Amino acid sequence: MKIRKVIISSLIFSMCLGSKVLASNKFQSKVNISIDKVWTVKFNFGLNRDTINNKNIYVTDTNGQKINVNITPGKDENTIDIVPITGGYIPAKTYVLNLGTGIESIGGKSLKEPTKMNFTIEGKNKDGSNYIDLPKVTNVKMEKEPILPGQTQTFDLTSTGANHVEYRIFVSKYTYGVDKFEDFKEVTNGYIANNKITLNKTFEAGNDGEKYRVIIYVKRAGQKGLYKDELTDFDNYYVDYFRCVNRINNSNITNTNYNNTIDEVLNKQALPSVSVTDEGPSAWVGASRNQIKYYLNPENFTDEYGKYMFLKLSYIDDSITAEDIDGILKGKGILEGKGQAFVNAGKTHNINPIYLASHALLETGNGKSKLANGIEVTGDDGKKKVYNMFGIKAFDANPDKYGSEFAYEQKWVTPEAAIIGGAKYIAEKYVNSAENPRETLYEMKWNPYTPGSYQYATDIGWAYKQVKNIKDLMDKCENPTLVFKKPVYKK
Repeated sequence: MKIRKVIISSLIFSMCLGSKVLASNKFQSKVNISIDKVWTVKFNFGLNRDTINNKNIYVTDTNGQKINVNITPGKDENTIDIVPITGGYIPAKTYVLNLGTGIESIGGKSLKEPTKMNFTIEGKNKDGSNYIDLPKVTNVKMEKEPILPGQTQTFDLTSTGANHVEYRIFVSKYTYGVDKFEDFKEVTNGYIANNKITLNKTFEAGNDGEKYRVIIYVKRAGQKGLYKDELTDFDNYYVDYFRCVNRINNSNITNTNYNNTIDEVLNKQALPSVSVTDEGPSAWVGASRNQIKYYLNPENFTDEYGKYMFLKLSYIDDSITAEDIDGILKGKGILEGKGQAFVNAGKTHNINPIYLASHALLETGNGKSKLANGIEVTGDDGKKKVYNMFGIKAFDANPDKYGSEFAYEQKWVTPEAAIIGGAKYIAEKYVNSAENPRETLYEMKWNPYTPGSYQYATDIGWAYKQVKNIKDLMDKCENPTLVFKKPVYKK
């Protein structure tokens, strides 16, 4: 059976003649390694199986912290396999494979010195393993998206290997405050030989909905899985996500039909340059297809909290007042007392004043940034102090320089001018764009009219992360008119 593994081809240990010990070498670093790689280390002599353990063979991060990989004898007495941690290695992270002097041959000879090899994982998440010639999950359909507390989730599973496979499922809850997933908990009772599985567990929604990650293991029926991690033996695994909410709330929602199916949009979004995530322990890396689908699927966010991704950001009516905005901006540095400017800007350029205020608070650090408080720039019109309330053109290389130069070009010489002028820019480029109008946070992120292009952010969670600010500010208004615009993709 051909199994996809990475063989450290140069990692061949020689048995020397006479009383000499085994020789060892230093090895070049490996890069762009898949998160699901199984390292196979091959020796040219038989190994003492008692010395094949995680004391003599182990993986650490660059800080020396041990990673919970699984060490097993390979296909013959000359090889060992190192199986990744549950769900795979962390993208873009560097690890160290260590082989200690405790490794012995059958004849009792040991390594003269320890051997190490650095390897760096590719900068993109994956939705599971891909060990060839073994059964693999190819499609997962969840019955409830989202699911409510008290309901049970049903998975309809499709795999290679037809009906001659078994599944085992574990689930982990994501905690946004600390940006990590909890430990996996089993929701089946061992392996099940059924491709339609109803879980024996219900889920919590918390106050504002909860995100769950599910890992589905598959193996040949009646056989032990070829690999093993911290949770179980398996042949391959698959990772997906679902959301649990307290209730569905469709009030004040109008549906908007798009010309693409959700799969067509996913195909354009599933590129590292288009969709990234920093969720969990990783830095900014390419998002996997299922990570993207979780945030792209509007049905996941039809609850009282998530629906604010669909709040219309265009101007609705006069229900949001200058007094409402002033209350929000109290104590917010240079933004304090500018409520009327935000209302005027919203009405003039057809943008919700609350969105403008939220955007300004975020970009100015609650009214405290240098750009917001004015920077002197010398140009054709002489030296002028200019303001930029939305961080427009404030490129990362030097945000104060570039942001103030753009403000000078636009003649934003007062905070009010910067608010009104910035609103015009946002309206023309995003919310009311003639080519690609984006009236909601969801549309600003995903641009469903032209998916994969002209997006406000590459972060797949960007729209959801803005919800708290927008909702909190709306809740502080006395009597705002709320209108929601929910996307509907072609079937």
